[in-house]
Amino acid sequence: MAVLTLDYRCCDRKRPLYIKHIEVERIAATARQQLVADSIDAVSFNALRQIAGLKINGIDFALEVSTDYAVHDEQGNHVFGVCEFDPAMPDAAMVSISPVGESLSELLALSTLAHELGHAVFDAPGWVVQGSKGPGLFDDIEPTMQRAYRTTTPDSDHLSKSLSAKPTTEEHFAELRANEFMGSLLVPRQRIIAAVEELAPQHDITIHRHPSTDPDHPGTALRIKANGDLGVLEMDRFEKALATRFGVNPRFIQVRLNRYGLTTQEATMR
Repeated sequence: MAVLTLDYRCCDRKRPLYIKHIEVERIAATARQQLVADSIDAVSFNALRQIAGLKINGIDFALEVSTDYAVHDEQGNHVFGVCEFDPAMPDAAMVSISPVGESLSELLALSTLAHELGHAVFDAPGWVVQGSKGPGLFDDIEPTMQRAYRTTTPDSDHLSKSLSAKPTTEEHFAELRANEFMGSLLVPRQRIIAAVEELAPQHDITIHRHPSTDPDHPGTALRIKANGDLGVLEMDRFEKALATRFGVNPRFIQVRLNRYGLTTQEATMR
């Protein structure tokens, strides 16, 4: 059973400060190094399922993962997964993923677990610290009335939002951050670039190299384009090949290719 040890910039309440996407990528890379060998492209569901604890910015807590029961939100609607903390269990965060079935494929279950793990990494330490302080002067002292903290993944669209979107609330930003962690953990930038360079010649995909305009990634950047009259079909096949290599679905690959600047937004929306 694995215990992930990670650090990032945070306030005295162990809540993350504003973290750029490049920092989230690095944190996800550190987590990945503790979970799988460098030679492995696809992180399995079981590898994430085996995480039993987290040590984040010096805060130790257990991670309880359940995949046996259907998960619902506060309104009783079926959802893919949740990450939650109950002050009655102050030393653990809980992640629940609905069982694979009619509404949740194995690949979506993997993405959901990686997303909820992002919440456990970035949000749960603050919950644990807040929970350890107990009720305030004017709070109800009954344990059953103490606040429980929860994040919810309602559907697959929720897993496609990008950290480049402008956050409007703390909760919204937490969701974008968890998505960036998920994407960077399952399909890291450098690994997919290497895979693109290897597989592109097999799929009639041209790689264009140009000076990078991203200050976080100076040097040479790549842009890919399908050739010929069947370009769209060829790109679909290429994305499916990448998806197979990384153990995710093609839509996931489309989002990561765009996120890393290898395709345009128009290609992602096709």
